[in-house]
Amino acid sequence: MTTPPLHPLVVHAAVMLLVLVPLAILVSLFWRGLRNRLDWLLPLGAVGGAIAAIAAEITGNQLLLQLKQGSQLVANHVELGQKGPWVAGVFAVATIGWWLTSSELVKPWVEAKQPWLRQGRIPLIASILMAIACIVVLVVVYLIGDSGAAAVWTNLVNK
Repeated sequence: MTTPPLHPLVVHAAVMLLVLVPLAILVSLFWRGLRNRLDWLLPLGAVGGAIAAIAAEITGNQLLLQLKQGSQLVANHVELGQKGPWVAGVFAVATIGWWLTSSELVKPWVEAKQPWLRQGRIPLIASILMAIACIVVLVVVYLIGDSGAAAVWTNLVNK
């Protein structure tokens, strides 16, 4: 009996975090109450998503080694999947930066240690860049997931 590959399980963790966190951030950009309630969970979720994306790439590479032959669809998924950890990592760093400019929880610490993060237009610019980062992550996750689903389902249908 062979064990099922770990990749599908890990991928679903990455997808869950890298869809829910950007959506929650996009909503919280307009709904301050949600931002205050979720506060530190947003950067924590983004970091968790980056870790899950790295794990998805590692387990995907292991699964690729087990395949007897890969199709062009699998190659496309692998190529897109290699971008996932980088995009997720940049998103995690961006989320932490945005969080430092907008969180009420860390406001006293930031104003004492790095007051420039809360001055002038910095919070507004951080929020605009965060919105762009959220959209980029959602698009990349969609493209990676769609290519993976196409590779799996085309393979299953053609068997």
